[in-house]
Amino acid sequence: MKRNNQKFFTLKQVTKLSGVPIHTLKFWRKEFKMKLKENSAGRKIFTQEDIDQILMIKHLRYDEKLTIVGIKRKLRELKNNNKSNKTDITKKSIMLIQKELIAIKNLLQQSIGNE
Repeated sequence: MKRNNQKFFTLKQVTKLSGVPIHTLKFWRKEFKMKLKENSAGRKIFTQEDIDQILMIKHLRYDEKLTIVGIKRKLRELKNNNKSNKTDITKKSIMLIQKELIAIKNLLQQSIGNE
């Protein structure tokens, strides 16, 4: 499914976009503790991130044939991997910045020594 520029979606729209029946979406919403926003009328609305999660759950359930427990485990693993990847990227960025600062410091010391 391509990403939609729309910010919020109704349950009916999500059903059409995802191909997941309403009763299944309601079950998944409770089972996976999805925190949905509410519109001014008090109805639950979905964001694109919610739809992405639903599509991931659908893939894991129907394509990978995982149980609900297996899906929860897999989602936790993906979340933890994402956090560790961000940490690795941050550490690499800090190391690069540190190297650049040392190079600048050396250049400044050289230019002060040449005066």
